[in-house]
Amino acid sequence: MLTPKGYTDIAQIQNYLLHTIEDYFRPQVEDWIARMEKYVEQETGRVFIADSVASEKTYNGNGGLNLFIDECLGIDELTIDDTVIDVDDYIVYPTNESPKVRIKLKNDAGLYFTEDEQNVIVEAKWGYSEICPPDIGFATMVFVVGIINFSGEMEGEIKSEKIGDYTVTFKDQTSLQDFQRAEEILKKYKLIVV
Repeated sequence: MLTPKGYTDIAQIQNYLLHTIEDYFRPQVEDWIARMEKYVEQETGRVFIADSVASEKTYNGNGGLNLFIDECLGIDELTIDDTVIDVDDYIVYPTNESPKVRIKLKNDAGLYFTEDEQNVIVEAKWGYSEICPPDIGFATMVFVVGIINFSGEMEGEIKSEKIGDYTVTFKDQTSLQDFQRAEEILKKYKLIVV
């Protein structure tokens, strides 16, 4: 069983379903939450709740002043060619929003991302944001509800769909529309790598 990160929770699912999830069934629902979080991450190419502890990632230096990195909340430490770079010698972009995706060495620092393989180490809390965006939480919840509906005996189901390795079922037009909206949300957040 996987552990959920917090994109959605059982309380939100119960509110959507308008009924209580029994205690004996909660571990299964939490596993489905974690699996749908993973599905959302695979579909979008993003991790929506950043790591709580900083870790290192290694990049190739490109000989320039700018280096594009994976999405993070900010830089804890930057090392080029085994030398820790002073925080006053670089800027992280975008300036007033998250996630951060680019490091620019200041023009007056006299530094470059030396062109070499795996010579730049960035320590950061990797991910899109500190808390999951509400619409991603909604999408994750809708996917889990669809799995719950499929696992139970549903009267009058109107449609079933596949989500990764799972089949989801919709009991009415509203839940089908929510599923379609959830798929559109994922498209909106899809990371485009240039």
